Amino acid sequence: MARLRYVEKETAGPEQEKILAQLTQKSGKIANMWKLWSHSPQTLEAYMVFSKSLVKGTLDPKLRELAYLKTSLINGCAYCAEGHKGPARRAGVTEQQIQDVGNSESAAFSDLEKLVLRYAEELTRTVRTSDDVMNELKKSLSEADIVELNVTVGMANLTNRFNMSMMTDLD
Repeated sequence: MARLRYVEKETAGPEQEKILAQLTQKSGKIANMWKLWSHSPQTLEAYMVFSKSLVKGTLDPKLRELAYLKTSLINGCAYCAEGHKGPARRAGVTEQQIQDVGNSESAAFSDLEKLVLRYAEELTRTVRTSDDVMNELKKSLSEADIVELNVTVGMANLTNRFNMSMMTDLD
């Protein structure tokens, strides 16, 4: 059970109602994460703008989703890992890769994908990146891609910590 009450459409104040309306899925459902985060509509709105900027970036969406899944796995955030399986599949991540995301050396991944998984792990576990990993990334990704990869891992860590701290129920 979540540590805070979920803000529902029926009980939302005007600002909460506005942000929840923007986040309502085609099915009419609102993710539990947004129901919790909407207690602070201004921070949720800022997060959404920031998050959408990553989707518009140059980093391959498959690499972005692999990094997000790896980060969520390391942090033990089932909510985020489950929530990103759909976007990962749509970005081209295979079922085998989803199963093997914990094994950065799996043959299911290309060399670049393995490197992205190592980067996500280093950054999540130590908040640092080794020179070796960074130098290898520079051979395959643009500087903009590397920044977006870094921000993706950072955002995954943020949402992992939010959902784990709040004990967000799986949708």
